[in-house]
Amino acid sequence: MKKVTSSEDQWIERWTTPFLRRKNKGIRYAFGHDCAVLRSPSKRYDLVFKTDAVVEGVHFTPSTPPTWIGRKALARPLSDLAAAGAIPKAALVTVGCRDSTQARRLQKAYCGIAALAKKFNLHVVGGETVRTRQLFLSVSLLGEVAPGYSPGRSGGKPGDHLFVTGKLGGSWPRRHLTFNPRLAEGQWLVRHRFSSAMLDLSDGLGVDLPRLARASRVGFQIDPIKLPRAAKATPRMAFTRGEDYELLFSVPPRHVALLRKKWPFPTSITEIGRLLPESRGFHTGGLPLQGYDHFR
Repeated sequence: MKKVTSSEDQWIERWTTPFLRRKNKGIRYAFGHDCAVLRSPSKRYDLVFKTDAVVEGVHFTPSTPPTWIGRKALARPLSDLAAAGAIPKAALVTVGCRDSTQARRLQKAYCGIAALAKKFNLHVVGGETVRTRQLFLSVSLLGEVAPGYSPGRSGGKPGDHLFVTGKLGGSWPRRHLTFNPRLAEGQWLVRHRFSSAMLDLSDGLGVDLPRLARASRVGFQIDPIKLPRAAKATPRMAFTRGEDYELLFSVPPRHVALLRKKWPFPTSITEIGRLLPESRGFHTGGLPLQGYDHFR
């Protein structure tokens, strides 16, 4: 299948080109990964950074319960930290609203943020407030991970097995607002060094799997029948719908049997395919390489 780069990814590559010219040995991962990972001066851990945003009309509607809006605003970047295997430590929250009516909605949204932050022992320590036409919330996270342990997206090798957590294709109408970030699962995979590459499925497997493959400079083959589907989801929906917030990760062949034996969580893991040499391309069993794209 022809390799397709999303319009969103193409724009990001253009925007960030000026920053890529400067090299810094203290940066392990930056653009093109779920999180930025930096070496800590103390060398006892790596620092993990992530920022994300939710905007009315894009990620939620005017009728969405505000506590769910706040919850989603925090859960999205927490899912990225899960893909880095990081422990969240602190958050900054930036919000924008049009008037006092929206300000009251934001007050309830903060309750949603606070409830999820408490669950993960995360401290909200500051932020910013601006006047905007649309209601939005942006959350920036700081986390920690053992030095050199976070796999990023670029460590996959030909022959590695591809796994996903949970089920796909069931994000709407509610789960995209109430999902649980797979923090414990991601931390466990990284701590035990099972995953050679990992990301969270936010835009859909049909977009996110090619991102992992391009970062790792490999191809892939998946079996649509093996995709773990939510109730009433077709293989196409599971592959393209997006906002699943599950983990996609690659595992070297020598670790697969032990992973299956030691997996300690009620969350399921399902093998969906393999990584191939880059020259073999992308093989999806007829499913389109599509998902959510902000610019299409």
